[in-house]
Amino acid sequence: MRLQFAIILVIACSVADAATLANSYAHKISLDQEGNYWMYWTTNDTTKMIDIAISVKTTGWVGFGFSPYTGRMPGSDVVIGWVSNGVTYLQDRFATSYSTPALDSSQDYTLMGGEEINGKTILKFKRKYNTSDSKDLPIQAGTTRLIWSYHSSDPVSNNSFTKHQKQGSRSVNIFDTIPEVDKPPLPNDTETYNITNSNVSIPPKDTTYWCTSFKLPVINDTAHVVKISPFIQKGNEGLVHHILIYDCTLGDSDIGHSHECSSRNMPLGLRYCRGATTLAAWAIGGEDVTFPAHVGLPIGGPTGSKTVLMEVHYDNPNLTPGLYDSSGITFHYTFQKRMYDIGILTTGRVVSELMILPERQPNWQVAGYCSKSCTQNNLPAGGVNVFSALLHTHLAGRAITIKHIRNGVEISPMASNPYYDFNYQELTYFKQNKKLLPGDQLTVICTYNTQSRSNYTVGGIASKDEMCLGYLFYYPKKPLSICVSYEEREHYKNLLANMAKEKNKIVGKNYKDLINIENTKNPNQYCAAKNHVLLQSKVPLEITDYLKEKTNVALSGGMQACSYSSMLIIFTAIITYLVVDRW
Repeated sequence: MRLQFAIILVIACSVADAATLANSYAHKISLDQEGNYWMYWTTNDTTKMIDIAISVKTTGWVGFGFSPYTGRMPGSDVVIGWVSNGVTYLQDRFATSYSTPALDSSQDYTLMGGEEINGKTILKFKRKYNTSDSKDLPIQAGTTRLIWSYHSSDPVSNNSFTKHQKQGSRSVNIFDTIPEVDKPPLPNDTETYNITNSNVSIPPKDTTYWCTSFKLPVINDTAHVVKISPFIQKGNEGLVHHILIYDCTLGDSDIGHSHECSSRNMPLGLRYCRGATTLAAWAIGGEDVTFPAHVGLPIGGPTGSKTVLMEVHYDNPNLTPGLYDSSGITFHYTFQKRMYDIGILTTGRVVSELMILPERQPNWQVAGYCSKSCTQNNLPAGGVNVFSALLHTHLAGRAITIKHIRNGVEISPMASNPYYDFNYQELTYFKQNKKLLPGDQLTVICTYNTQSRSNYTVGGIASKDEMCLGYLFYYPKKPLSICVSYEEREHYKNLLANMAKEKNKIVGKNYKDLINIENTKNPNQYCAAKNHVLLQSKVPLEITDYLKEKTNVALSGGMQACSYSSMLIIFTAIITYLVVDRW
């Protein structure tokens, strides 16, 4: 049979308008900023099938595809479809370059329907997660890069296409997005409160962390925040890297301050608040957060948050002067209280220069720990229910996993993204809650690619520096809010001295010494609650009883890829590396 007859045709039947499509599929997302290209989908883990509908504002041909984690056309698994004279066409193709994708000899997408209506082309189709066709990409967990394109005219013929008029790419979590049906409508008594900066002057430097304190609305009884919406000032989308809201206990004199977070003008109360109890988080690529119907963030009343600190990370690599910003976050809250209060647990590795990534590495791993002694002493006997996660590294990050260890045995991961995208830091929702019990250990493993970097990278607050953190959303809320590990400076003393002689390189013995330190020396625990109230017996507290992750052992053959005397000193170290200079 000639290849051209592999084209699938069906007589167009009436499909639905946008509202019906939204009701027919579990998820939806706009692939372009204008809202002209919408994707709807439902996954079925039993049949290993995904059903997809695309609705595009055009009466010409439409392209849709899965990119090999690059967001680019070469190597992509593509379908092209259109409707002509009541007949719907869908072609399974594959791209080898920036040209018309070749027709696949194995047509693995099943067309379910299509039509042109009100100036839109709607196509419905399905495929297996893994078609076993070498020309198709498997659809896997983690961030998926989609590509899209369209033209106002149908193809000249079944194998001749005029170049697209619109095209782009979009990252999305295919499997770990909250279904639309689980996003409850806002209650009729919903009110909003804006936590935003006021025309902040952004310094002409690479990285600025700006902190502003707020008093939340005075509420006699506890209300619940049920939706969080980022507000990014138009034109500043590339300037605002992340926004964090911290729950604080602040006096009246602490309210209304707005400074660089490292400024000496920052009141001490704000410094001790920062980084301890995260109340809300947004990062580049994230969208509105709607919580499931049974949980909410408590504000006001006897138990809810009353005063907060907002931290905004501004990224200005071109050192542009004269920039101003009024971005922030909007809380949507209701007095119709939900069943459970949400807590957020920060875990991973303290942000410090002791987190070292050698240059020219394709897969360098870093580990951070939440020790079992911290969870043993600070979680209820029945544990807590984790329903969502936000994972975070900077530009070199390629994958993150939060391993879950119980009774010394690794069980299913708490969260994982093997295809992390720095520009798409969105909350992932679990299809089923995951239980975190007293005595459980969490190990955050971050994988980095530094092949394009000629000098080594360290942990730090700038986007060119690195981090390895995870935020777990759980219920019911408990005082524990931060469970991380940090390295003992004494272990790195000789290595740092030798590295200083190598002009920002890690070579030879230094390389092997770094791997040896990471895999043989125990880190310290930091376990705390709101305003950095310690939840451990002493500081420093070495982690000894744990399942240690062996990282980069295969690389040890060659290049490939703090003890403190007082609480003041430990706060200086931890807050500097994790609390003050984080994200």
